[in-house]
Amino acid sequence: MNRSGIFLSLALTLFSTQLWALGGDLVNNGGGIAEKNILYAYEKIDTYVVLCLKSTACKLDDQQKTILQQIYNGLSQEKQVNAQSPQIIFDSEKKNPGTFMIDGNVRVAKTGSTIGSPIYINVDLLYSKNDSGGYDAVTLPEAVAILVHEFGHHYGNYTHEALDLIGVRVSLLMQQKLIMTPMLPWDSNISASVYNPNFGNSFPQVLLNIGKDVIDVSIAFANEVHCEVFTVPIPILPIPDLELITKTPSSSLFYNIHWDGVKDKGDHLEVQIMGNVSNNCEYKNDVFLRNNNYQLTISFNIKKVNGQYLYDPTSLSMNQFKNPWWKLIRLP
Repeated sequence: MNRSGIFLSLALTLFSTQLWALGGDLVNNGGGIAEKNILYAYEKIDTYVVLCLKSTACKLDDQQKTILQQIYNGLSQEKQVNAQSPQIIFDSEKKNPGTFMIDGNVRVAKTGSTIGSPIYINVDLLYSKNDSGGYDAVTLPEAVAILVHEFGHHYGNYTHEALDLIGVRVSLLMQQKLIMTPMLPWDSNISASVYNPNFGNSFPQVLLNIGKDVIDVSIAFANEVHCEVFTVPIPILPIPDLELITKTPSSSLFYNIHWDGVKDKGDHLEVQIMGNVSNNCEYKNDVFLRNNNYQLTISFNIKKVNGQYLYDPTSLSMNQFKNPWWKLIRLP
């Protein structure tokens, strides 16, 4: 079985009745990390859909591309119809038996057949128990696959199988461009995700997953990255070079992401994420060059409140820097 087939099998398993072993404390009618991933995917769905439409790597046939194009063309109308009320509604098959029973199977979501129809999400199927005894939430790519499927019902009498496969195609391409790194292995309670759409004309989406929250720090990242124009080198670490003149890059990549440090301060954690940055810098004669010398840190605090971790938005800081080979002197 090829990679697409394996992923499709996993996706269809998600849509089955096998993920019912959830305690009530994990499902909070829109309050958990899986629900937040669904809502974030809804807000950014146009970004993920158009990438698939423009990329041959998405491997859509003509009919699939036509359906996905219909979905993309209708997204603005979908959200206009729902400007006064949410289009995404969370419900539970356990609490309301029969709500998500379709064609003899319990589904992860359902919707109507017209543009703007509400999309109901079955919270019972958003978390699955892992080998360590914890629960894994539906990821952002999986959330996108679910929503593409449901939006597809608004544009024609398409089969569940056909829409499943289109959702999986979009999700697979997302996974190729998405970097996910948990602070602890096999634990998604605290993690970071970076989505790099294209190098030539975009900046990454940078997300922090803290407890039940998804925090988008993409704007802070875009404001921090820069191209050097005039720099006075300082050959001593850790003193940074004096960057006297900088320019804003036209796009950027953020990759090789890892957790660089975690300090327990009693009532909160001080954490830092580090990764490499490639900025697309425009120089003379409109020649675009990749600057691969830079690294970037993201630092923030996580508060401990009633045994749960909460992100402290006032603590966020980012720093782009470089440590070139010629910095030979290091201060103690």
